[in-house]
Amino acid sequence: MPDDGLDDPAPRKRPAVSRLAVASALMGGVSIPLVCCSLGVSGALAVALGMVALGRIRASGGALGGRGFAWAGIASGTTTVVLSLVLVSFVTSLQKDWDAQLDEGVRRTFAASDDGSARLALQSWSAASSASVSSAEIGSFAATARERFGAYRSMGLVSRNAAPTLLGDQMITHVVSLEFEGGTRSGVVVSRLRTSADAMTPTLYLSSILVNDEESRGGALRFPPGDGGVVPSGSVPSGSVPSGQAPNQDPSEQDADPAATVRPTEGVAGP
Repeated sequence: MPDDGLDDPAPRKRPAVSRLAVASALMGGVSIPLVCCSLGVSGALAVALGMVALGRIRASGGALGGRGFAWAGIASGTTTVVLSLVLVSFVTSLQKDWDAQLDEGVRRTFAASDDGSARLALQSWSAASSASVSSAEIGSFAATARERFGAYRSMGLVSRNAAPTLLGDQMITHVVSLEFEGGTRSGVVVSRLRTSADAMTPTLYLSSILVNDEESRGGALRFPPGDGGVVPSGSVPSGSVPSGQAPNQDPSEQDADPAATVRPTEGVAGP
């Protein structure tokens, strides 16, 4: 009579599920929503746990199970790593664009020599707090800078107080080195990242420029003029305007007709 297994005195036990396989699946599941925070670290950990779990399951001779959990962790972890690489590449590209916008805005501002170039520079500016900026003021500031320091050449970034993000309205303080024909000056440029209604990513606008100048009243040339609240305390290099001290102003700026002052948002896409 054939053996139908009914008289087997020792029925087979179900293999124990590998804890590493379960941990891999859980880590992989958590890594996907945390892709922006973990930058692929949790995904790589899920893949590593899954690979180790598969090795132990194969070596157990059937005593361990959980291959499905291990493969789920490996799959989700790999997805997270790929998404992280795409995200890092995207943010790196955006950072290059923002750095280019910062450099271009500063260059346009110092290069403003007539109404046309001043209006072009105005497109790189965003009103900071209650301050308003006009193309005439930009032209006056550029002329004063050329008179004191010579023609503008280039800008080098020393540091920034925060990493730019894709979320919301953000103010960033950049400590910079400004190269003029007459020599190098340290300074601070405050920028604003803002996403307009018709854009998918933020655009960088200038909010203030400060150039250290020991020969000036107050120790610096600042634009917008008299906007002492733009640069955060502690972010200004040595030799710049002390807190609460008024910077030097050009007489043409002091006597400017208020009616001729316009906000940079007028006629400019963005903020």
